[in-house]
Amino acid sequence: MKTMRRVAFSAAGTAALGMLAGTLALAHHSTSAFDNDTVVKVEGTVTQFRWINPHASFKVDGVAEGDAPDGLWTVEMTAANVLLNQGWRRTSLRIGDEVTIYVNPLRNAITLNDGSQGGLYVGVELADGTTLGRTDGQGGED
Repeated sequence: MKTMRRVAFSAAGTAALGMLAGTLALAHHSTSAFDNDTVVKVEGTVTQFRWINPHASFKVDGVAEGDAPDGLWTVEMTAANVLLNQGWRRTSLRIGDEVTIYVNPLRNAITLNDGSQGGLYVGVELADGTTLGRTDGQGGED
């Protein structure tokens, strides 16, 4: 009887943790802050590249096309292990590289604490001409 009760409590606890973890994962990975219908092209210089989980990121100081602001852009990416499957390497970007990036800008354009504009990674043309992601100016992921 004690063993059955212990198994039942253990199963219930495991199920509750699983549901909580799933809810947190969905909340964490939302891209609703970004305008997925708009792609901004920025030509500039890489000033930072962070190859970390849960999201890699990089910064580019450059000139944006259209009405988007020039200057520093902070670009959020997906997890490093996902980027590996898309052809990225931890050495794909280096500080000082000249690149062209394509990002979905924040829906509510605000200046971030470091003075940069925020964007979600869509694609990049690297210094050597290699492209990763979408570089056709279309929104969404590959």
